[in-house]
Amino acid sequence: MRTCSRWFGLAMASACGLAVAAPAHAQKAEAGPYRQGFWIGVGLGYGGASVSCSGCSTERNGAPTFTIRMGGTPSPQLLVGGELNAWGRTVLGANEAIGDMSAVVLWYPSRTTPVFLKGGLGVAVYSLDTSPKVESDGLGVSVGVGIDLYTGRKFSITPFVTAMSAISGNAKVGGTDTGISYRPNLFEVGVTATWH
Repeated sequence: MRTCSRWFGLAMASACGLAVAAPAHAQKAEAGPYRQGFWIGVGLGYGGASVSCSGCSTERNGAPTFTIRMGGTPSPQLLVGGELNAWGRTVLGANEAIGDMSAVVLWYPSRTTPVFLKGGLGVAVYSLDTSPKVESDGLGVSVGVGIDLYTGRKFSITPFVTAMSAISGNAKVGGTDTGISYRPNLFEVGVTATWH
């Protein structure tokens, strides 16, 4: 419980920090942030992940994360595309991984603000390469917030916070579906290099 409170506190502090930084940064932009055409962001971070199952849950553990997102720009306030988040660690000689592949929408409350809110829907996956292998996949949802800190007209450093959770999926052991609910979740703090 104490670990969950710590992660929640970190999420709130990060969101507040982004909100405070946004007005000052927005004032520096002469013609507003550049948001047109194709965009791509690639970055690294750190995340806490756990798995909930029928009548149980695992302890939340931290490990490095990788993120890539890309897409198009229907309007200066709306970006749409795809995103991949991956988290992984080695425990007792076995590789454990959690990830999601989602369609995402990034919404900017105004044309001039660099802050965005993100929502995503896709596939959440889990893998533990023990013998036999344990894995699951199911529908996943994600939400997040971020800020584009422009260092050039078409390039920004983008700190972000993302929370992802599977809302369906069963554990498979050695490829056999056990019928036991097995749903990974991930809280991630990271930074991407973003080309607009």
